[in-house]
Amino acid sequence: MRKKITLLLLIIISVTSITELSAQSSEKEITTEFFRVFETEPMKAMDFAFSTNKWMERNIDGVESLKTKFKDILPLIGDYYGYEMITEKSAGNNLKLISYMLKYDRQPVRFTFVLYKPNNKWQVQNLNWDLDIDDELEESAKLNQN
Repeated sequence: MRKKITLLLLIIISVTSITELSAQSSEKEITTEFFRVFETEPMKAMDFAFSTNKWMERNIDGVESLKTKFKDILPLIGDYYGYEMITEKSAGNNLKLISYMLKYDRQPVRFTFVLYKPNNKWQVQNLNWDLDIDDELEESAKLNQN
């Protein structure tokens, strides 16, 4: 009987350890995994991002709209060549905005993640994409002219 209890405890500890490893210990793990999946399956990458936040189940229409609009522009922007981080901003230790430029044949696309750590794991609080990055860069250049 004692061996069965010991075995049961070892199994519980192993499962708990595996569960803890799968929880995102850093916000970078979410974005790294997002872009790993994105390379071959952009819609699944978005599903992954939103799956990190249980509250996103209540905003299925918003998630689907974001995905549909992106899927519609894919044929118009050409081949995907990778990504690079543009900026990272923090509000305290548990809320971050990280913006990336995705490189496509026709033009860049910006993906902006808002990541939040309410307790012990990071989650995607918001994810948006837009095509305005070059317009904003031009506007910024105008503002900085003296």
